Amino acid sequence: MRNAAITRLQAIIIAVIVIVAAIAGYAIYEYTRPKVVTIKVVAIAHAAPGIQALAQDFMKEYPNIKIEVLLFDWETGRDRQLHDMAVKAGEFDVYMWDCIYTGAFAPHLYTVDELKSRFPDAEIFRDYADFIRSVDERYAHWEGKRIGYVVCTNVMAMFYRKDLFEDATLKDNYRTWIRANYNTVRAIIEECGLDVNRIPQELVVPTTLEELVAVARFFTKRFNPDSPTEIGNTIMAMRTHTIHWEYCWLFAQWRRSPEGLRVCGPVTLPWGDLFTSDGKPAFDPAITDMGVKILKLFKYLTEYQTSPMETEWSQCMEHFGRGRAAMWAGSWASVFIDFVERASEEYPEIAGKVGVAKSPGVGIDGTWQVGVSKYSKNPKEAWLFCQYMMSKESMKKAWQIASSFPVRISVIQELSSQYPVFNIFLEALQDPGTRTYVPENPELEDSIAKWVTSYVAGEVSAEEAINGLTAEWKQILGLT
Repeated sequence: MRNAAITRLQAIIIAVIVIVAAIAGYAIYEYTRPKVVTIKVVAIAHAAPGIQALAQDFMKEYPNIKIEVLLFDWETGRDRQLHDMAVKAGEFDVYMWDCIYTGAFAPHLYTVDELKSRFPDAEIFRDYADFIRSVDERYAHWEGKRIGYVVCTNVMAMFYRKDLFEDATLKDNYRTWIRANYNTVRAIIEECGLDVNRIPQELVVPTTLEELVAVARFFTKRFNPDSPTEIGNTIMAMRTHTIHWEYCWLFAQWRRSPEGLRVCGPVTLPWGDLFTSDGKPAFDPAITDMGVKILKLFKYLTEYQTSPMETEWSQCMEHFGRGRAAMWAGSWASVFIDFVERASEEYPEIAGKVGVAKSPGVGIDGTWQVGVSKYSKNPKEAWLFCQYMMSKESMKKAWQIASSFPVRISVIQELSSQYPVFNIFLEALQDPGTRTYVPENPELEDSIAKWVTSYVAGEVSAEEAINGLTAEWKQILGLT
Protein backbone atom coordinates (compact mmCIF):
# COMPACT_ATOMS: atom_id res chain seq x y z
CA MET A 1 0.00 0.00 0.00
CA ARG A 2 2.81 2.35 0.91
CA ASN A 3 4.54 1.70 -2.44
CA ALA A 4 1.30 2.32 -4.26
CA ALA A 5 0.86 5.65 -2.48
CA ILE A 6 4.39 6.68 -3.42
CA THR A 7 3.74 5.72 -7.01
CA ARG A 8 0.56 7.85 -7.05
CA LEU A 9 2.45 10.78 -5.51
CA GLN A 10 5.21 10.45 -8.07
CA ALA A 11 2.63 10.43 -10.86
CA ILE A 12 1.02 13.59 -9.48
CA ILE A 13 4.40 15.30 -9.17
CA ILE A 14 5.31 14.33 -12.72
CA ALA A 15 1.95 15.59 -13.99
CA VAL A 16 2.42 18.88 -12.16
CA ILE A 17 5.90 19.22 -13.59
CA VAL A 18 4.58 18.52 -17.10
CA ILE A 19 1.77 21.07 -16.70
CA VAL A 20 4.13 23.72 -15.29
CA ALA A 21 6.60 23.06 -18.09
CA ALA A 22 3.84 23.30 -20.66
CA ILE A 23 2.59 26.57 -19.19
CA ALA A 24 6.12 27.92 -19.06
CA GLY A 25 6.80 26.79 -22.60
CA TYR A 26 3.61 28.40 -23.89
CA ALA A 27 4.44 31.60 -22.02
CA ILE A 28 7.91 31.66 -23.58
CA TYR A 29 6.39 30.96 -27.01
CA GLU A 30 3.85 33.74 -26.60
CA TYR A 31 6.53 36.14 -25.38
CA THR A 32 9.02 35.40 -28.14
CA ARG A 33 6.78 34.92 -31.17
CA PRO A 34 6.22 37.98 -33.39
CA LYS A 35 3.17 39.99 -32.35
CA VAL A 36 0.49 40.61 -34.96
CA VAL A 37 0.24 44.34 -35.56
CA THR A 38 -2.85 45.84 -37.20
CA ILE A 39 -2.37 48.71 -39.62
CA LYS A 40 -5.36 50.79 -40.69
CA VAL A 41 -5.00 52.06 -44.25
CA VAL A 42 -7.25 54.65 -45.89
CA ALA A 43 -8.20 53.70 -49.45
CA ILE A 44 -10.20 56.13 -51.56
CA ALA A 45 -12.05 56.20 -54.85
CA HIS A 46 -10.81 54.38 -57.94
CA ALA A 47 -7.49 53.34 -56.39
CA ALA A 48 -9.14 51.51 -53.48
CA PRO A 49 -9.62 48.05 -55.08
CA GLY A 50 -5.95 47.95 -56.04
CA ILE A 51 -4.82 48.83 -52.53
CA GLN A 52 -7.13 46.17 -51.12
CA ALA A 53 -5.62 43.52 -53.40
CA LEU A 54 -2.06 44.57 -52.52
CA ALA A 55 -2.91 44.34 -48.82
CA GLN A 56 -3.79 40.66 -49.28
CA ASP A 57 -0.46 39.98 -51.00
CA PHE A 58 1.45 41.94 -48.35
CA MET A 59 -0.03 39.93 -45.47
CA LYS A 60 1.15 36.70 -47.07
CA GLU A 61 4.73 38.01 -47.03
CA TYR A 62 4.40 39.68 -43.62
CA PRO A 63 2.08 37.41 -41.58
CA ASN A 64 2.77 39.38 -38.40
CA ILE A 65 1.21 42.51 -39.93
CA LYS A 66 -2.53 42.70 -40.50
CA ILE A 67 -3.67 45.34 -43.00
CA GLU A 68 -7.15 46.69 -42.42
CA VAL A 69 -8.16 48.59 -45.56
CA LEU A 70 -10.81 51.27 -44.93
CA LEU A 71 -12.75 52.16 -48.09
CA PHE A 72 -14.09 55.71 -48.40
CA ASP A 73 -15.45 58.04 -51.03
CA TRP A 74 -13.35 61.21 -51.33
CA GLU A 75 -15.47 63.60 -49.27
CA THR A 76 -15.90 61.14 -46.38
CA GLY A 77 -12.26 60.05 -46.47
CA ARG A 78 -11.04 63.62 -46.56
CA ASP A 79 -13.18 64.73 -43.61
CA ARG A 80 -12.35 61.65 -41.50
CA GLN A 81 -8.64 62.14 -42.03
CA LEU A 82 -8.72 65.89 -41.39
CA HIS A 83 -10.56 65.21 -38.13
CA ASP A 84 -7.98 62.60 -37.16
CA MET A 85 -5.23 65.17 -37.74
CA ALA A 86 -7.05 67.82 -35.74
CA VAL A 87 -7.44 65.63 -32.66
CA LYS A 88 -4.25 63.57 -33.26
CA ALA A 89 -6.15 60.40 -32.49
CA GLY A 90 -4.11 58.02 -34.62
CA GLU A 91 -7.23 56.35 -36.01
CA PHE A 92 -5.39 55.73 -39.28
CA ASP A 93 -1.81 54.55 -39.76
CA VAL A 94 -1.60 55.27 -43.48
CA TYR A 95 -3.16 58.46 -44.79
CA MET A 96 -4.21 58.77 -48.44
CA TRP A 97 -4.60 62.16 -50.05
CA ASP A 98 -5.58 63.78 -53.31
CA CYS A 99 -2.70 65.81 -54.75
CA ILE A 100 -4.43 69.12 -53.96
CA TYR A 101 -4.29 68.27 -50.24
CA THR A 102 -0.52 67.83 -50.11
CA GLY A 103 0.03 71.08 -48.20
CA ALA A 104 -2.80 70.31 -45.77
CA PHE A 105 -1.63 66.76 -45.03
CA ALA A 106 2.14 67.36 -44.97
CA PRO A 107 2.42 68.63 -41.35
CA HIS A 108 0.76 65.42 -40.15
CA LEU A 109 3.00 62.97 -42.00
CA TYR A 110 6.39 61.49 -41.19
CA THR A 111 9.05 62.43 -43.71
CA VAL A 112 10.74 59.44 -45.24
CA ASP A 113 14.03 60.69 -43.81
CA GLU A 114 12.52 60.49 -40.31
CA LEU A 115 11.32 56.95 -40.94
CA LYS A 116 14.69 55.87 -42.33
CA SER A 117 16.40 57.29 -39.27
CA ARG A 118 14.07 55.54 -36.83
CA PHE A 119 13.70 52.24 -38.70
CA PRO A 120 16.73 51.70 -40.96
CA ASP A 121 16.02 47.95 -41.12
CA ALA A 122 12.55 48.62 -42.57
CA GLU A 123 13.72 50.36 -45.75
CA ILE A 124 12.79 48.05 -48.63
CA PHE A 125 12.46 50.58 -51.48
CA ARG A 126 15.20 52.85 -52.84
CA ASP A 127 14.54 53.18 -56.57
CA TYR A 128 13.27 56.78 -56.48
CA ALA A 129 14.92 57.74 -59.78
CA ASP A 130 12.37 55.51 -61.55
CA PHE A 131 9.45 57.81 -60.67
CA ILE A 132 7.78 60.27 -63.07
CA ARG A 133 9.43 63.44 -61.88
CA SER A 134 6.61 65.94 -62.44
CA VAL A 135 4.00 64.37 -60.14
CA ASP A 136 6.45 62.81 -57.68
CA GLU A 137 8.20 66.10 -56.94
CA ARG A 138 4.91 67.98 -56.65
CA TYR A 139 2.79 65.70 -54.50
CA ALA A 140 5.05 63.24 -52.68
CA HIS A 141 7.19 66.08 -51.32
CA TRP A 142 6.62 69.17 -49.24
CA GLU A 143 9.17 71.89 -48.54
CA GLY A 144 11.87 69.78 -50.17
CA LYS A 145 11.28 66.63 -48.13
CA ARG A 146 9.63 63.38 -49.22
CA ILE A 147 6.44 62.75 -47.25
CA GLY A 148 5.07 59.75 -49.12
CA TYR A 149 4.55 57.88 -52.37
CA VAL A 150 2.30 58.28 -55.40
CA VAL A 151 0.07 55.19 -55.60
CA CYS A 152 -2.25 56.31 -58.39
CA THR A 153 -0.75 58.56 -61.04
CA ASN A 154 -3.65 60.29 -62.72
CA VAL A 155 -4.08 62.86 -65.45
CA MET A 156 -7.06 64.17 -67.36
CA ALA A 157 -8.01 62.20 -70.45
CA MET A 158 -10.75 62.24 -73.06
CA PHE A 159 -12.89 59.22 -73.89
CA TYR A 160 -14.97 59.48 -77.04
CA ARG A 161 -17.09 57.33 -79.32
CA LYS A 162 -14.68 56.71 -82.16
CA ASP A 163 -17.40 54.93 -84.15
CA LEU A 164 -19.38 58.19 -84.25
CA PHE A 165 -16.42 60.38 -85.15
CA GLU A 166 -15.46 58.01 -87.96
CA ASP A 167 -18.98 57.73 -89.39
CA ALA A 168 -19.10 59.19 -92.93
CA THR A 169 -22.77 60.20 -92.65
CA LEU A 170 -22.13 62.07 -89.40
CA LYS A 171 -19.16 63.82 -90.98
CA ASP A 172 -21.44 65.08 -93.77
CA ASN A 173 -24.11 66.03 -91.24
CA TYR A 174 -21.59 68.06 -89.24
CA ARG A 175 -20.59 70.10 -92.28
CA THR A 176 -24.21 70.99 -92.88
CA TRP A 177 -24.90 71.65 -89.21
CA ILE A 178 -21.91 73.93 -88.60
CA ARG A 179 -22.80 76.07 -91.62
CA ALA A 180 -26.31 76.53 -90.24
CA ASN A 181 -25.15 77.10 -86.63
CA TYR A 182 -21.86 78.91 -87.20
CA ASN A 183 -23.03 82.29 -85.93
CA THR A 184 -24.36 80.79 -82.70
CA VAL A 185 -21.14 78.88 -82.06
CA ARG A 186 -19.06 81.93 -82.95
CA ALA A 187 -21.00 84.08 -80.46
CA ILE A 188 -20.34 81.55 -77.68
CA ILE A 189 -16.64 81.34 -78.55
CA GLU A 190 -16.28 85.13 -78.54
CA GLU A 191 -18.21 85.56 -75.27
CA CYS A 192 -15.93 83.01 -73.58
CA GLY A 193 -12.72 84.69 -74.75
CA LEU A 194 -11.70 81.86 -77.07
CA ASP A 195 -10.38 81.96 -80.64
CA VAL A 196 -13.07 82.01 -83.38
CA ASN A 197 -10.43 80.92 -85.91
CA ARG A 198 -10.35 77.52 -84.20
CA ILE A 199 -14.01 76.68 -84.83
CA PRO A 200 -13.82 73.36 -86.74
CA GLN A 201 -15.49 73.12 -90.12
CA GLU A 202 -15.05 69.34 -90.12
CA LEU A 203 -16.01 66.76 -87.49
CA VAL A 204 -12.81 66.25 -85.46
CA VAL A 205 -11.85 64.73 -82.14
CA PRO A 206 -11.41 67.92 -80.06
CA THR A 207 -7.90 69.03 -79.15
CA THR A 208 -8.89 72.59 -78.17
CA LEU A 209 -11.71 74.07 -76.12
CA GLU A 210 -13.06 75.76 -79.23
CA GLU A 211 -13.39 72.42 -80.97
CA LEU A 212 -15.00 70.96 -77.86
CA VAL A 213 -17.68 73.70 -77.77
CA ALA A 214 -18.66 73.15 -81.42
CA VAL A 215 -18.47 69.35 -81.59
CA ALA A 216 -20.20 68.77 -78.24
CA ARG A 217 -23.03 71.05 -79.34
CA PHE A 218 -23.42 69.04 -82.55
CA PHE A 219 -23.75 65.79 -80.57
CA THR A 220 -26.36 67.25 -78.17
CA LYS A 221 -29.91 66.40 -79.22
CA ARG A 222 -31.18 69.64 -77.69
CA PHE A 223 -29.18 71.60 -80.27
CA ASN A 224 -29.17 69.02 -83.05
CA PRO A 225 -32.34 66.87 -83.25
CA ASP A 226 -30.51 64.47 -85.59
CA SER A 227 -27.74 63.72 -83.05
CA PRO A 228 -27.26 59.99 -82.30
CA THR A 229 -26.60 60.89 -78.63
CA GLU A 230 -28.58 62.89 -76.14
CA ILE A 231 -25.46 64.32 -74.46
CA GLY A 232 -22.65 65.93 -76.45
CA ASN A 233 -20.13 65.89 -73.61
CA THR A 234 -20.81 64.69 -70.09
CA ILE A 235 -19.66 67.08 -67.37
CA MET A 236 -20.26 67.51 -63.62
CA ALA A 237 -21.86 70.56 -62.03
CA MET A 238 -22.91 69.14 -58.68
CA ARG A 239 -21.48 71.07 -55.73
CA THR A 240 -18.48 68.87 -54.92
CA HIS A 241 -14.69 68.97 -55.20
CA THR A 242 -14.93 68.22 -58.94
CA ILE A 243 -15.73 71.88 -59.66
CA HIS A 244 -12.20 72.82 -58.63
CA TRP A 245 -10.44 70.74 -61.27
CA GLU A 246 -13.02 71.34 -63.99
CA TYR A 247 -12.72 75.12 -63.74
CA CYS A 248 -8.93 74.86 -63.49
CA TRP A 249 -8.86 72.70 -66.64
CA LEU A 250 -10.80 75.32 -68.61
CA PHE A 251 -8.88 78.28 -67.17
CA ALA A 252 -5.45 76.70 -67.68
CA GLN A 253 -5.62 77.00 -71.46
CA TRP A 254 -5.64 80.81 -71.15
CA ARG A 255 -3.33 80.84 -68.10
CA ARG A 256 -0.60 79.04 -70.08
CA SER A 257 -1.12 81.03 -73.27
CA PRO A 258 1.34 83.80 -74.18
CA GLU A 259 -1.18 86.37 -72.93
CA GLY A 260 -1.79 84.50 -69.67
CA LEU A 261 1.94 84.17 -68.99
CA ARG A 262 2.47 87.86 -69.78
CA VAL A 263 -0.31 88.98 -67.44
CA CYS A 264 0.19 86.49 -64.60
CA GLY A 265 3.83 85.43 -64.89
CA PRO A 266 5.04 81.80 -65.03
CA VAL A 267 3.01 79.09 -63.32
CA THR A 268 4.63 78.48 -59.94
CA LEU A 269 4.18 75.73 -57.36
CA PRO A 270 2.41 75.07 -55.11
CA TRP A 271 0.08 77.79 -56.41
CA GLY A 272 -0.68 76.28 -59.82
CA ASP A 273 -2.76 77.44 -62.77
CA LEU A 274 -5.42 79.39 -60.90
CA PHE A 275 -2.88 81.80 -59.43
CA THR A 276 -0.39 84.41 -60.55
CA SER A 277 3.28 83.64 -60.06
CA ASP A 278 3.23 85.58 -56.78
CA GLY A 279 0.28 83.68 -55.29
CA LYS A 280 -2.75 85.85 -56.11
CA PRO A 281 -5.98 84.52 -57.65
CA ALA A 282 -5.39 84.83 -61.40
CA PHE A 283 -9.11 85.02 -62.19
CA ASP A 284 -9.43 88.27 -60.20
CA PRO A 285 -11.28 90.81 -62.42
CA ALA A 286 -8.67 93.37 -61.39
CA ILE A 287 -6.11 91.19 -63.23
CA THR A 288 -8.09 89.82 -66.18
CA ASP A 289 -11.64 89.38 -67.45
CA MET A 290 -10.86 85.79 -68.41
CA GLY A 291 -12.03 84.50 -65.03
CA VAL A 292 -15.57 85.63 -65.86
CA LYS A 293 -15.34 84.44 -69.46
CA ILE A 294 -14.14 80.96 -68.51
CA LEU A 295 -16.91 80.69 -65.95
CA LYS A 296 -19.38 81.40 -68.76
CA LEU A 297 -17.67 78.68 -70.82
CA PHE A 298 -18.22 76.23 -67.98
CA LYS A 299 -21.94 77.00 -67.97
CA TYR A 300 -22.19 76.63 -71.75
CA LEU A 301 -20.61 73.19 -71.46
CA THR A 302 -23.17 72.17 -68.84
CA GLU A 303 -25.90 72.85 -71.45
CA TYR A 304 -24.65 69.79 -73.35
CA GLN A 305 -25.35 67.63 -70.28
CA THR A 306 -28.76 66.57 -68.96
CA SER A 307 -29.40 67.58 -65.32
CA PRO A 308 -25.87 68.97 -64.78
CA MET A 309 -26.59 70.09 -61.20
CA GLU A 310 -27.38 66.47 -60.36
CA THR A 311 -24.37 65.01 -62.14
CA GLU A 312 -21.30 63.71 -60.32
CA TRP A 313 -18.53 61.26 -61.26
CA SER A 314 -20.69 58.13 -61.21
CA GLN A 315 -23.35 59.74 -63.40
CA CYS A 316 -20.71 60.71 -65.97
CA MET A 317 -19.50 57.11 -65.99
CA GLU A 318 -23.02 55.89 -66.63
CA HIS A 319 -23.83 58.48 -69.30
CA PHE A 320 -20.79 57.64 -71.39
CA GLY A 321 -20.75 53.94 -70.55
CA ARG A 322 -24.39 53.43 -71.50
CA GLY A 323 -23.99 55.17 -74.83
CA ARG A 324 -25.90 58.32 -73.91
CA ALA A 325 -22.91 60.66 -74.41
CA ALA A 326 -20.60 61.15 -77.38
CA MET A 327 -17.65 62.25 -75.22
CA TRP A 328 -16.27 62.64 -71.74
CA ALA A 329 -13.62 65.23 -72.49
CA GLY A 330 -12.83 66.11 -68.88
CA SER A 331 -12.42 62.60 -67.53
CA TRP A 332 -9.39 60.96 -65.92
CA ALA A 333 -7.10 58.21 -67.15
CA SER A 334 -8.27 56.10 -64.20
CA VAL A 335 -11.45 54.97 -65.99
CA PHE A 336 -9.56 53.39 -68.90
CA ILE A 337 -10.01 49.87 -67.55
CA ASP A 338 -13.77 50.32 -67.20
CA PHE A 339 -14.37 51.80 -70.65
CA VAL A 340 -11.86 49.77 -72.65
CA GLU A 341 -10.62 46.65 -70.89
CA ARG A 342 -13.85 45.69 -69.09
CA ALA A 343 -16.39 47.29 -71.38
CA SER A 344 -17.82 44.00 -72.65
CA GLU A 345 -18.87 43.15 -69.07
CA GLU A 346 -19.30 46.61 -67.54
CA TYR A 347 -20.59 48.68 -70.46
CA PRO A 348 -21.49 46.46 -73.44
CA GLU A 349 -23.16 49.38 -75.24
CA ILE A 350 -19.78 50.98 -75.96
CA ALA A 351 -17.51 47.91 -76.09
CA GLY A 352 -15.01 48.23 -78.92
CA LYS A 353 -16.20 51.74 -79.77
CA VAL A 354 -14.10 53.89 -77.42
CA GLY A 355 -11.24 56.15 -78.40
CA VAL A 356 -8.78 57.70 -75.94
CA ALA A 357 -6.94 61.03 -76.25
CA LYS A 358 -5.57 63.84 -74.15
CA SER A 359 -8.17 66.27 -72.82
CA PRO A 360 -8.66 69.34 -75.02
CA GLY A 361 -6.52 72.29 -74.01
CA VAL A 362 -4.25 71.87 -71.00
CA GLY A 363 -4.88 68.67 -69.04
CA ILE A 364 -4.72 68.73 -65.24
CA ASP A 365 -3.03 66.10 -63.08
CA GLY A 366 -4.85 64.40 -60.23
CA THR A 367 -2.68 61.88 -58.39
CA TRP A 368 -3.23 60.04 -55.13
CA GLN A 369 -0.54 59.56 -52.50
CA VAL A 370 0.00 57.55 -49.31
CA GLY A 371 2.14 58.36 -46.31
CA VAL A 372 2.58 57.44 -42.64
CA SER A 373 0.55 59.35 -40.08
CA LYS A 374 2.58 61.08 -37.37
CA TYR A 375 0.00 59.79 -34.92
CA SER A 376 0.33 56.13 -35.92
CA LYS A 377 1.17 53.74 -33.11
CA ASN A 378 2.93 51.43 -35.58
CA PRO A 379 4.77 53.68 -38.04
CA LYS A 380 7.37 51.06 -38.97
CA GLU A 381 4.79 48.57 -40.20
CA ALA A 382 2.80 51.34 -41.90
CA TRP A 383 5.92 52.45 -43.77
CA LEU A 384 6.64 48.90 -44.87
CA PHE A 385 3.24 48.67 -46.54
CA CYS A 386 3.64 52.07 -48.24
CA GLN A 387 6.94 50.92 -49.72
CA TYR A 388 5.49 47.55 -50.71
CA MET A 389 3.02 49.31 -52.99
CA MET A 390 5.97 50.80 -54.90
CA SER A 391 7.31 47.49 -56.21
CA LYS A 392 6.99 46.76 -59.92
CA GLU A 393 4.70 43.81 -59.38
CA SER A 394 2.47 45.84 -57.06
CA MET A 395 2.11 48.62 -59.64
CA LYS A 396 1.26 46.19 -62.41
CA LYS A 397 -1.43 44.61 -60.27
CA ALA A 398 -2.86 47.97 -59.17
CA TRP A 399 -3.15 49.01 -62.83
CA GLN A 400 -4.84 45.81 -63.93
CA ILE A 401 -7.30 45.82 -61.03
CA ALA A 402 -8.02 49.51 -60.52
CA SER A 403 -6.58 51.47 -63.46
CA SER A 404 -4.03 53.04 -61.09
CA PHE A 405 -1.54 54.37 -63.63
CA PRO A 406 2.03 53.51 -62.53
CA VAL A 407 4.40 56.19 -61.28
CA ARG A 408 7.47 54.12 -62.19
CA ILE A 409 8.75 54.75 -65.72
CA SER A 410 10.17 51.24 -66.07
CA VAL A 411 6.73 49.75 -65.38
CA ILE A 412 5.13 52.08 -67.92
CA GLN A 413 7.68 51.07 -70.53
CA GLU A 414 7.16 47.38 -69.79
CA LEU A 415 3.38 47.65 -70.14
CA SER A 416 3.33 50.00 -73.15
CA SER A 417 3.31 47.19 -75.70
CA GLN A 418 0.16 45.81 -74.09
CA TYR A 419 -1.39 49.23 -73.48
CA PRO A 420 -0.38 51.70 -76.23
CA VAL A 421 -2.57 54.30 -74.52
CA PHE A 422 0.20 54.60 -71.90
CA ASN A 423 2.08 56.84 -74.32
CA ILE A 424 -0.85 59.28 -74.34
CA PHE A 425 -1.02 59.38 -70.57
CA LEU A 426 2.74 59.66 -70.14
CA GLU A 427 2.93 62.56 -72.59
CA ALA A 428 0.16 64.37 -70.70
CA LEU A 429 2.10 63.87 -67.45
CA GLN A 430 5.31 65.55 -68.60
CA ASP A 431 4.11 69.08 -67.78
CA PRO A 432 0.46 68.92 -66.73
CA GLY A 433 -1.58 71.79 -65.43
CA THR A 434 -2.10 71.77 -61.68
CA ARG A 435 -4.45 73.08 -59.07
CA THR A 436 -3.14 74.74 -55.96
CA TYR A 437 -2.08 72.45 -53.15
CA VAL A 438 -1.32 74.99 -50.42
CA PRO A 439 -2.44 74.13 -46.86
CA GLU A 440 -5.58 76.26 -47.20
CA ASN A 441 -6.81 74.26 -50.17
CA PRO A 442 -9.69 72.47 -48.37
CA GLU A 443 -11.34 75.85 -47.80
CA LEU A 444 -10.49 77.09 -51.30
CA GLU A 445 -12.01 73.96 -52.82
CA ASP A 446 -15.28 74.38 -50.93
CA SER A 447 -15.40 78.06 -51.87
CA ILE A 448 -15.05 77.57 -55.64
CA ALA A 449 -17.66 74.80 -55.58
CA LYS A 450 -20.09 77.13 -53.85
CA TRP A 451 -19.68 80.09 -56.22
CA VAL A 452 -19.55 78.15 -59.49
CA THR A 453 -22.63 76.08 -58.72
CA SER A 454 -24.50 79.21 -57.59
CA TYR A 455 -23.79 80.70 -61.00
CA VAL A 456 -24.71 77.57 -62.96
CA ALA A 457 -27.95 77.37 -60.95
CA GLY A 458 -28.79 80.95 -61.95
CA GLU A 459 -28.61 82.36 -58.42
CA VAL A 460 -25.89 84.91 -59.24
CA SER A 461 -24.35 86.38 -62.39
CA ALA A 462 -20.92 85.33 -63.66
CA GLU A 463 -19.51 88.67 -62.51
CA GLU A 464 -21.01 88.32 -59.03
CA ALA A 465 -19.68 84.77 -58.75
CA ILE A 466 -16.11 85.65 -59.73
CA ASN A 467 -16.04 88.76 -57.54
CA GLY A 468 -17.38 86.75 -54.60
CA LEU A 469 -14.92 83.92 -55.25
CA THR A 470 -11.98 86.32 -55.51
CA ALA A 471 -12.86 88.07 -52.27
CA GLU A 472 -13.34 84.79 -50.43
CA TRP A 473 -10.07 83.28 -51.65
CA LYS A 474 -8.18 86.42 -50.66
CA GLN A 475 -9.75 86.28 -47.21
CA ILE A 476 -8.89 82.57 -46.79
CA LEU A 477 -5.29 83.19 -47.85
CA GLY A 478 -4.91 86.35 -45.75
CA LEU A 479 -4.37 88.57 -48.79
CA THR A 480 -6.82 91.27 -47.68
